Order: sequence, then C-alpha cells, then structure tokens
Amino acid sequence: MAFTLISLGVVDSGAKPPDLSAYFKRIHEGPMISNAGTKFRGEAQGDWVPFKPVEAHPVAALQGFLRDAGFAPHIKIDGICGYRTNSAIRLFQEYVRSVEKIGSVGVPDGVYGPNTAGHVERWKRDGKRADWTGSANQEYPLWMDLLGRVKRHYQASPTAVHQRVAAQPHTSDTRKVADWNFDPDQIHLVGIRRNQSAPLVGGKRQTDDLFILLIEGTVFKFFGTTDPGTTTSAQGAPFLVHGQHAYRFGWHKQSDRQIVYRALKPLSTGVLVVRDGNRDFVLSEAEDLGGQLERNASINVHWGGRGGTAGWSAGCQVICGRSYINHHDETIDCSDFAAAGYASVGQRVQGGRKTRGAYSVLVDLITAFSGDVHAVDYMLLYERDLALSPQIGPAKATSLLDRMA
Repeated sequence: MAFTLISLGVVDSGAKPPDLSAYFKRIHEGPMISNAGTKFRGEAQGDWVPFKPVEAHPVAALQGFLRDAGFAPHIKIDGICGYRTNSAIRLFQEYVRSVEKIGSVGVPDGVYGPNTAGHVERWKRDGKRADWTGSANQEYPLWMDLLGRVKRHYQASPTAVHQRVAAQPHTSDTRKVADWNFDPDQIHLVGIRRNQSAPLVGGKRQTDDLFILLIEGTVFKFFGTTDPGTTTSAQGAPFLVHGQHAYRFGWHKQSDRQIVYRALKPLSTGVLVVRDGNRDFVLSEAEDLGGQLERNASINVHWGGRGGTAGWSAGCQVICGRSYINHHDETIDCSDFAAAGYASVGQRVQGGRKTRGAYSVLVDLITAFSGDVHAVDYMLLYERDLALSPQIGPAKATSLLDRMA
C-alpha cells in the first residue's frame, strides 16, 4: 500500500464534515470566516489549505497513536487532520528532536512524512510514551506554590490597581485577586514583567521578560515581552494589568488574510489595561497606574519573531521563537529554523521549512492539551513577586533569560 502523507487538511475517507461552513465557523472567527471560506489556515503567508481526502483511515490511526503516546490526550478521533492533530504531530517531532536528541527527524513542521512515520513505528514497537507527567521535574510544585503565595500577599496588601479592578462595574476576563484560581488541572501561563520602569533602548523596549508554562505537571520556559513597543492610540499604549486573566484559542492579525496565525485571545469581553498616559512606553507607578483603566479585547498572546527588540506589540504579550527551556530544564535552540518575521515563515531550510520556532511549541502544547474553549489562565507578575518564594527568588528570571535570549 502506498504511503499516505498527512498534513493539515488531510481527511480520511468518509470523514469530511457534511457542512463545511458550520465546521469552520467553530474554529475560525471574525474576518477569517468570510476571507477563508472553507479552508484551514496554514503557516506561511497566504497559505490556505482545503480538505484533502485520502483513502482508508490513516488520519484516525495516527490520532490514536498521538493520544496513546501522550501528545494529544483530548483529541477527537475524527479522521480529520485539523489544528489539534497538526499541533500534536509537531509536538511529536519536537520531542524526537529535542528530548530524544535525534536531529535527523528534521524541522518540526507538522507534516507526517516517511521520516516521521519511521519514528512513530519505532515508538509503537518500543511501547514509548512522552514523559510529560508530574514526576518529570520538581519545579512544577515550586511555581504553583509561588502563585499561591502571590495571591495571599495581594489579598492582604492589594495594590491601587487591584482595588480598581475589584471596583470595576463591568465584567471582564481579568479576575479580582479573590478570584485568582490556580487549579492544577488547568493550564497556567505566567508572564514575568521586568524593567517596566526603565527607559527605552534605541527607541524600543527590549524582549527581556520571561514566560513560564505550567502544563501537565511540567514546566516550560519562554522569553519575550509583556510591554507595548508601539501604539497608534492618542491615549497612550495599553499595559496589561498585574494579575490573572482568562484566555482561549484564537487568531492574531485576523484582518490580514496573508499573515493571520494561531494565538491566544481574551476569553470573552476583554482584559483590563492601564494606559501609558504620557506616551513614553514606560510603566511608572507614579504617573501611569492612576491613569485610564479600560477593557481591551485585543491584548493577545502572540509571536514576536526570532527575538531582539520589541516593536511587535501594541500591548500584547509576545513570545519569541529563538529558544526555550523544556521540561527537563534543557535549553533548546530553535534558531536554525525560527523565522525572523512573517515573510520568512515557510521558507526552505535544511531539514524542512522555517516555523515560528519556540512560539510554535507553546501554542502546540496549549492547543493539544487544552479544552475546546477555556485554553489557559494567564498570570502576569512583576519580577519582584519572585521574592515571595524562597525556592525561586528574585534573580531567577534573569538567570533563565541569560540561557535563552
């Protein structure tokens, strides 16, 4: 029997949804629904992928393997290589590359070809399973303990912004301190904001912030920025407020059919931001924290290129693609295939095509392991909050960033 290549859009015989418009309306949003029609959004610029029917049921068989091997516990065995299956394939490839240290698997691109198939058969033969469990490292309880300490601290001593959040008359995706929830069954992303009061460097903010992903009892670390690097608003750039915010699977740059891509978005009505009233892109507690507090539905968690200065964000939380630290506390280099910008995503490199690198790992983990709606709770801290944990400490962010950025 001829080998069946599986990539985004491939669908088993008889598994294609009868109502494609309804199917895509569940997973696309906004302008994407009218711009995309009945196609999946690929990775490269202008890449829109139709359903591609194949004989027999190779997609369902692959989905079963990915579930059983620990790469997609919530996957629906529906015979459709959609976004969750595509993410799980890419996670498997990344695991072979970065954990098993088998570089010959090539660039993790979400395409199940003969090379990836060989590794799948090896895993089946050896009864292997991914080690994403609570026993994989001892950091997870330390970070969860820190979050509990942070909540207790600010319940006892709420800041002026926390008090204003609690007094907001309208609902939002930003939670009051009393409602901060650190359920270990939920995925938690922690942003650690650093140097927010420092002046700009060369007219730009630096990508000097840390992100901690707490998932399946394990810890992954990424870098980027939590601060705005640009704005078109006369009211000043929006800084996401300190605290916990609810996010879901979604899309960034929806209005641009050429470059729209997977991201995390506020769960419903929007998160709360404080405006940089003097428009200096510096978050000064004296000048800015008393400024306008408003609900904003466009503060996404999105990609910020390979790394460098942060001109990507108008208030969003930005993840860079150069490298990350995995659940074994190993620094994983993605620079050989991490695209620098939109135009280079999909360009050919040795072993495959350029991707968004470390950012893809974060999005794939959340896509593959989250529920359908409420994907992740995002907790934005200040670096000084790390001092609340004697095991972590205030210097932790700097030491981790030195390894990645």
